[in-house]
Amino acid sequence: MRNLIATFVKYPFYANLIIAVLLISGLFSMANMKKSFFPERQSRDIMVSVVYPGASPKEMEEGITTRIEESIRGIVGIKEVNSSSSENFSRVTITTTGEYDIDETLTEVKNSADGISSFPTAAEKPVIFKQRNRTQVMYMGLSGDVDLYTLKKITSQIEDDILNSGVISNVQISGFPDLEISVEISEENLLRYRLTFDEILRAISLNNRDISGGLIKSSEEEILIRTRARSVKPNDIGEIILRAQDDGSFLRIRDVAEVKMQFADVASEFFMNGKQAVSFFISKLPEEDLELASNFLSDYVEKFNSQHSDIQLDITFDFLDMLRGRLDLLYSNGGLGLLLVIISLALFLSARLSFWVAWGIPASFLGMFTVAVMYGITINMISLFGMILVIGILVDDGIVIGENIFTHFERGKTPARAAIDGTMEVLPAVVTSIATTVIAFIPILLLEGRMEFLFEMAFVVIASLLFSMFEAFLVLPAHIASPHVLQKKKETHLIRKKLEAAVDFMKHKVYGRLLTKLIEWKWAVVVVPLAIVIITMGLFKGGLIQATFFPQIPFDSFNVEIAFKPGSGEKRTMEYLTKFEQQVWEVEKELEEKYNGRKFIRNIFRAVGNAFSGLEVGSHAGNLKIFMEDMEGAPISSFGVAKLVKKKIGEPKELEKMKVGGRNHFGSPVSISLLGRDLEEISHAKVFLENGLKKFTELQNISDNNAPGKQEI
Repeated sequence: MRNLIATFVKYPFYANLIIAVLLISGLFSMANMKKSFFPERQSRDIMVSVVYPGASPKEMEEGITTRIEESIRGIVGIKEVNSSSSENFSRVTITTTGEYDIDETLTEVKNSADGISSFPTAAEKPVIFKQRNRTQVMYMGLSGDVDLYTLKKITSQIEDDILNSGVISNVQISGFPDLEISVEISEENLLRYRLTFDEILRAISLNNRDISGGLIKSSEEEILIRTRARSVKPNDIGEIILRAQDDGSFLRIRDVAEVKMQFADVASEFFMNGKQAVSFFISKLPEEDLELASNFLSDYVEKFNSQHSDIQLDITFDFLDMLRGRLDLLYSNGGLGLLLVIISLALFLSARLSFWVAWGIPASFLGMFTVAVMYGITINMISLFGMILVIGILVDDGIVIGENIFTHFERGKTPARAAIDGTMEVLPAVVTSIATTVIAFIPILLLEGRMEFLFEMAFVVIASLLFSMFEAFLVLPAHIASPHVLQKKKETHLIRKKLEAAVDFMKHKVYGRLLTKLIEWKWAVVVVPLAIVIITMGLFKGGLIQATFFPQIPFDSFNVEIAFKPGSGEKRTMEYLTKFEQQVWEVEKELEEKYNGRKFIRNIFRAVGNAFSGLEVGSHAGNLKIFMEDMEGAPISSFGVAKLVKKKIGEPKELEKMKVGGRNHFGSPVSISLLGRDLEEISHAKVFLENGLKKFTELQNISDNNAPGKQEI
């Protein structure tokens, strides 16, 4: 190692070459490094979903879900199977171990599910797919004083424009149900013309279709025979003949029924700040870039609003804003660190030496970016956390080496000799210091499951530290050994004399005397830290120091979700949601008065038909999604606002379930599963458990995921 350092000191060209390579490769890699809100990781989930119109949750469980679970039980590579059975719909989520190719497992699952012959005849064919990994980009809302048909037409245009952009490939839209063609016939007409529903259904199914009739073939030409009668236009369906009359006329569907295009009669209403609205959720695939997608959408929204006066497209939440906030924190911390290093070393040692020591921070990051791109690392909230975490450690080795080289130079050695001896003297200590930190982060690289996203944080920290050590041992001594950096002091300025006097005082009078006493009282030095450890363990075991698996991070949005007893009407749900929305705006008004007009709430979405992450579906369920202004540096967090909203709303006794608050990425703080084969027994146990949990004042928003379904006759 000594010979290698001596070579770099003797031939500084090599050090300059390394700097040039780091600058070119690092800046190029940084410019081409994709951005995403969260780390991109390979999904291990396979989804199996089945639709069975008119079935209750119990029928779905017994006739669909259980049979799928039994058919895939023996497949190798499956880690866990979770399922949910609700009205008309069953979903089975299969989590694989990751040891086998997920495509092979998908094929086996598909073959097993397709081989089930005992499904109910009315059940549709299972839909089986592997879930692709996507990360968030943006929420948008389209609202205005227009009807729902106009909103849908404009929504389709916006969706096409976004998907044709070339930078976004996934758009999810909510706010209106599916379109359907409705054929409505009165009982009076059924009796008058002696018709049945089956007769009308048969007429439509036999006539509204395309049929291939074969081929006319001769030696000169070939002609396909085909009838094209399939149509989705209400007028065309109305022209279908039901029967021929005795007088030679025809009875058509339009003569006995009203045929019209309308939205499906399901509970699905969506409002934004009180206006009819449609919500867009845009996400990205791993090969797409968050910044490109966000910039395109921002420009598109601005252009759209300039062309429309009766309708408004708003960005309700941009995930790039949060990422930029973390980037700004990295830039400010890095800039401040560089400045403090340069000032401190310039005051005590040398201005030029301080510059080369400070260069260790950008050099380490440039090297890390070069390697990170090869491993598919993106600039995201987790990798940026690693950069912010490591930025204060990077220059430690450079400061130690630089200061020791300067000390050897002050002893009368030549700059080259001082650089070699000073570096070699502290080499074991520096390597040990960096190695212990690297070893501490290596286990994080091996995490699996939901915590494997921390891989990028550990990778950033380890790569930065290794490049920092590489730069400190080879590049730094080669430049400090220059006669332009290590120069004999011609005279000592008054400020430098006072600083050196202060340092000598702290070194000899304070630290020296304290060190002498500690050596004399060596048993106290051993006992005091041990006592602190014991006291800390006692405080932790006694509950005075609390623990959590992962802290709930304040997010700039939260939900109000409600559910009545299944079967309750849409009108009642909408009344309560409208009332709660008014109370949320009342909380906003109170906060504005308290904090001198500062706004906290930006938009409120009100939706009927869905709540509790899709566990409650129907007219009895609904939710409010409250999007807030940028809460960075706000006098109150989103958690605080949510608590005020919950206090304002209270606990209406009419509601079966209610939840006020945001989502935690790692689930609820307390989650309990009840397992068994007797559904009635589990239902009684659920009620008993919920009543017991409600006695704990620390627990809030207690709910279950067992939707009972509508009442039946």
